[in-house]
Amino acid sequence: MAHRSKKTSTDMQRVATMGEVAQRAGFSRYTVSKVLNGDLTVKDETRRSVLDACKELNYAPNPHAVSLVRKRSNVIGMVVTYITDPFYGEIIRAAEQEASMRGFQLLVQCSYGDAAKEQQVIETLRVLRVCGVLVAPVVTRANRRLLNELEGVLPVVYIDRYLKRQSSFAMNDNVTSAGMLVDHLVSRGVAPAYLGSSHGSRNVAARQREEGYLETMKRLRQKPALVPLTIGMGGEDTAQFGYENVAAWLRQGARPSGLFCATDSLALGAMKALYEVGLDPGQDVLVAGHDDSGFSAYTHPSITTARQPKEQIGRVGVQIVAEKIEGQIEPGKHIQRTFPSELIIRESA
Repeated sequence: MAHRSKKTSTDMQRVATMGEVAQRAGFSRYTVSKVLNGDLTVKDETRRSVLDACKELNYAPNPHAVSLVRKRSNVIGMVVTYITDPFYGEIIRAAEQEASMRGFQLLVQCSYGDAAKEQQVIETLRVLRVCGVLVAPVVTRANRRLLNELEGVLPVVYIDRYLKRQSSFAMNDNVTSAGMLVDHLVSRGVAPAYLGSSHGSRNVAARQREEGYLETMKRLRQKPALVPLTIGMGGEDTAQFGYENVAAWLRQGARPSGLFCATDSLALGAMKALYEVGLDPGQDVLVAGHDDSGFSAYTHPSITTARQPKEQIGRVGVQIVAEKIEGQIEPGKHIQRTFPSELIIRESA
């Protein structure tokens, strides 16, 4: 009488191969590979058959082995300055959704605005063989050469700001959004001053907003006024920076009728400085910010601002990286996308 051999522990631990998955599904190994790597050109019916076969055989590809064979992973690296910043949080969420839909994983790292940390993060991403990188660079530009070198071997797309004009990026149309806010303030009967960034012209986004301010004031035949920046330069554009510099300006005798700030955080600090000299924001001085930060609707007064298209920035950034990876964009070609903001009118102006 024949007996059925018992399964050994070795048999039970055996991992199915891609070839066995291909045989079970009735397709070639190449087709199975395309499905497992998220190739969107594969028909839905084929994809379902392959994934069903994987499930039946309990097959899961080893991502590290795939990375070694292909000399890259399916991971897109993303570097932001402050991961806790709600502004980047929304961009990250949209980028992650887009990456997942296209068969990629998103690995988010934070530089904390520190050039040395940014360098370490970029070098780590290269070691991990990511297939592309999204980066909101440190404003100091200390790693410009390193990022230029990275662009030579991987698709790199800048988000929110860039280090050089000849690069691929997805960001807000800062000149236009600044002009929109100035138009609004002037239409309310004031000639606004401008409160800029602690990084001056090195912060591309803030520089563009200043350009938009100056161009619009000239078009409207209004006299521009830049708030002198003397305290905390080179730091972050926080409410404290806005407060200290506007307070110093007011101590010199300035009494503005309107104020356009490069960010909502700056506007928050500026309003505190105005209160301290007896000026009521939204009444005595019309104040506008930029970005539509999470707190802007809940301050007193709530802040008139420009809502950045954060979801578009995140999604399109990933799209450009993916299309470069997949060869849909010719090597060396720079794809540049800017998106308009939405004017959000609240109590401050």
